[in-house]
Amino acid sequence: MPEAARSEVTEPSTTRHVVVTVHGTNSQHADDVGERWWQRGSPFAAELEAAFDRRGVKDVEFLPLHWSGRNSDFDRLLGSTELARVLRGLEKSGTSYSIIAHSHGGNVTAEGLARIGSSPLRGGIVTFGTPFFRRRLKTVPWLIALFQAAMGIIIAPIMVWYLVTILGGGTTKWIETILFFGGLLALSLWSARRGLGTLLWRRWAKHRIARGIKPGQWLVIHSPRDEAMRLLETAAAISPQYVTVGAAMRSLTAFARLIGVVGTIAFFVATAGYFFTPIVEKLKAGEFGLGAAADLTFILLVPIVYGVIFGAVWLLARLGGAWLWAKTLTAAIHGGVVGAAYGGDAAYVLKGVGHFPAYISELSEVRIEATNLGGIDDEAVFVAAHKLYSSFVASDAPDGGLADPDAMWKHLSDALYHNAYMRDSRVVDTVCDHLIAMRGR
Repeated sequence: MPEAARSEVTEPSTTRHVVVTVHGTNSQHADDVGERWWQRGSPFAAELEAAFDRRGVKDVEFLPLHWSGRNSDFDRLLGSTELARVLRGLEKSGTSYSIIAHSHGGNVTAEGLARIGSSPLRGGIVTFGTPFFRRRLKTVPWLIALFQAAMGIIIAPIMVWYLVTILGGGTTKWIETILFFGGLLALSLWSARRGLGTLLWRRWAKHRIARGIKPGQWLVIHSPRDEAMRLLETAAAISPQYVTVGAAMRSLTAFARLIGVVGTIAFFVATAGYFFTPIVEKLKAGEFGLGAAADLTFILLVPIVYGVIFGAVWLLARLGGAWLWAKTLTAAIHGGVVGAAYGGDAAYVLKGVGHFPAYISELSEVRIEATNLGGIDDEAVFVAAHKLYSSFVASDAPDGGLADPDAMWKHLSDALYHNAYMRDSRVVDTVCDHLIAMRGR
């Protein structure tokens, strides 16, 4: 995993229950123990353990999942692969488990669960403030997958026919035949499997997670005041006009001038043999009279060629080209803005976000509208600022002050609504009750 240690499953046990914690964007850390909510020994972990203890549950252990934490869909998919590996290890050891995830850790969780089937060892799943993505395979990966599938499906029967025909004809070169045509058959089967797997991945993932998640097993916790959720939800919904038709008209007019010059030069380069050869021959022969001068009249074509090219582009712009160009640029810019906000650098178009996992067709989750989470107010901002100031003036060599951007970001982000779910004791109690109830089922 990029810049992260692999989460390891400890010795097999059937008596303990493991709570796998999955952090969100920019919350990564190499250590399992620390103050971040998902680490062992954190205030959230301590409060959740105390809640379990009050209910008589003594065998809960925390297992932090490590992934890069980048705002990158590619990295989130890598994280989901790591999560699937960890969960398979727990199941192999006969250990029951639950999952708690925050922010984009919920997307890592959804994709990780989509990679594995159902399990009787799986308990409750809790996600805090997760903007669940709706996905669609991008055009280029879709075309590549379609080509792979088509080539594999077409070539495989042909290779089988060659093998049967040649080997059945009594050839003495059966080893060469098997190696060559058998190799092509294996390659075509791999191509078909790879292409079909890519094309049908979303269907298979939806089927697996629908079978693996029981009604009420997934607890979704979010707040309408969560600034990160609201930002991502509106990122794709807004339709700003980044480039106006007037601006596009001016842009195309400037382009018409440029293309007029380039086109004129290209025209005379292409026709050099026709226009320049007579002039060169006369100059070599020493003829500098009216004949040579007449041959130079082709220069009068320069403004005509330039005017035709410029006029064509100018007219095209005013017949709808400027409107189309404005729409194209606006769509490209908006796509880039949304892609940057979503971290859409993998093979899928992230079309939008919602409060619930896209793979689950029926809304069987338990939904909590946390409208007033504890600790989310102006006081949280002052507490974060005080921590930052204290760390800066604590010593001549500050650890975690302005000299440590990671710690500074951690202090300031603690004041955000998006990072306050785990500070609310009512939420902790709700999570505890949910995990105990799902474990019992």
